[in-house]
Amino acid sequence: MQILFLFIGLLIFTIVLATYASQLKPRDYLWFGVSLPPEAMEDVELTRLRVTSKKRFATYSVWVLLALLPLLFLTKYVSLVYIYTMVWAAVMIYVLRIPFLKAHRAAKEIKVRNGWFVGEKRVVRVDTKLSLLKERMMISPFWFIVPAVIGAVPFIIGGQRDGDNRVIGAVALATVVLMFVVFRAFGKMKPKVHGTDSELNVKLNKISLSYWSLLWLGLAVLNSVSAVLLAYALQRESFPGNALWISGVIIVSVLPVIGILLVHHKVQTLSADIAGQGEGGVFVTDDDEYWINGTTYNNPSDSSFMVPKRIGIGTTINTGTKVGKSIYHSLFVFLPVVLIGTGWMTVQSEFSTPHFALGENRQVSIEYPLYNYSFNLKDAEEIKLVDALPRARRTNGISMDTVAIGNFKLDTYGKTKLYTYRNSPPYIVIKLPDIYVVYNTKVSSQTERIFADLQER
Repeated sequence: MQILFLFIGLLIFTIVLATYASQLKPRDYLWFGVSLPPEAMEDVELTRLRVTSKKRFATYSVWVLLALLPLLFLTKYVSLVYIYTMVWAAVMIYVLRIPFLKAHRAAKEIKVRNGWFVGEKRVVRVDTKLSLLKERMMISPFWFIVPAVIGAVPFIIGGQRDGDNRVIGAVALATVVLMFVVFRAFGKMKPKVHGTDSELNVKLNKISLSYWSLLWLGLAVLNSVSAVLLAYALQRESFPGNALWISGVIIVSVLPVIGILLVHHKVQTLSADIAGQGEGGVFVTDDDEYWINGTTYNNPSDSSFMVPKRIGIGTTINTGTKVGKSIYHSLFVFLPVVLIGTGWMTVQSEFSTPHFALGENRQVSIEYPLYNYSFNLKDAEEIKLVDALPRARRTNGISMDTVAIGNFKLDTYGKTKLYTYRNSPPYIVIKLPDIYVVYNTKVSSQTERIFADLQER
C-alpha cells in the first residue's frame, strides 16, 4: 500500500514541478509568468534570475522528496500513510510554488524598471466569424450517449439485488456526467483570436477544440469500459490478484494525465505549424495585471468563466466573474472538508473495534462505523469455526494489512460481511440465506468463547 501512495505522491510532484519549472524558459512572450518583449529574452538580469531560480527549484525538490521517504516506514497503519501523503502533498505544492513566486515578482520588477511593454493593453479581441463558427468546431455532444450506455451495463449485469454493481454503475455514470460538464465548459470558452486572419483563427481554434473534446469523450469511454470489466469480474467471482488491481488503479490515474499531455503537445505543434502559414498581423496583448501571481486570472471585463492557463496545461477559472469567484472560493472549503473527512474516517475505521452483541430473541448485532449489521440466529443455516478463509476481494469496505471490514466477496462463499483481524485465527463463519458473516477478535480465546455462546443459543 505504501508503494501505491508513494507512486501517487511522485506523480503529483512531477506534475507540479513540471508546471512551475516550465517557466524557466521563455515561450510565446512569457517568462516566469510575465509578458516580456523579444529584446528582454537576452537581458542579463533575467538570465541571472533564471540560474538562481533553477538552483532554488533543485534545492526545494530535494527537500520535499526527502520528506516523502518516511512514508516507506509507515507500514502498520494505512490511515497514517494516507494522512501523511495528503499533508506532504499540500506542503510540497506550497514549497514548490515559492521559487516560482520569487522569480515572477522579480521579473515584474525588472519589466517595470526597464519600461517594457508588450502589445496592446486592456483589449479583448473578438473575431465575429470565429464566434459564429465556434459551436461547429467540437464533436457532437450526442457522442456522450455511447459512454453513458456502456456505464449503465453494470446495472444490467448485477440485476436489481446486486448493490455492488449498482454502485459501480452509478460511479461510472457520474464520471460520464463530469466529463460532459468539462466538455461543455471547453465549448463555452471564448475562442482565442491569434491574429487578423479569420481563416487562420478558425483553423487554429478548430484544432484545439476538436482534440480536447475527443479527449474528454475518450476518458469517459475508458472509465465506463473499466467499470464494466470490474462489474463482470465481481459477478463471476473471478478476482484478479493484488498486482493487477494496483495496475488498474495506476492505469486509470496515469492514462488521463498522459492523454492530456499528448493532446496539449499535439495542439501546440499543429498550431505552431499552421500559424506559420498564415497571413496578416499577430495580436500580442499585455494582460499581466489580470494574472495574480502569474497563475490566477481575474478579469471582470472578460465574460468567460474558463480561460486557458497562462502556465501549465489546460484551463483555469476567471475569478473576475460571479461563477468563477464562487467556484474559486468554494474550493477552499470543499477540498479541506473532503480531505479532513476522509482522513478522519480512515483513522476511525482502522482504530475502532467491531462490537459483537447477542441480545434477546437470538438477535445478533455487529456495530462498526458505516458497516453496522444485524441478523437473527434462527436464520443461520450453518455456524462454524475455521482457521483460514478463502481468498477475498473488497467490494465496499476497508481492506488493510491489519483488518478487513465491510462488504467482500470470497472465492467459495460469495457475498460476505467481514469483521476480521488478519492473521488472528480462528474465524467465526455464519452462513445466512443470501450472505455469509465472518467475525473474529484479536485474541483467539475470546473468539472461541463467542463461538461457544453462539452454539449454546
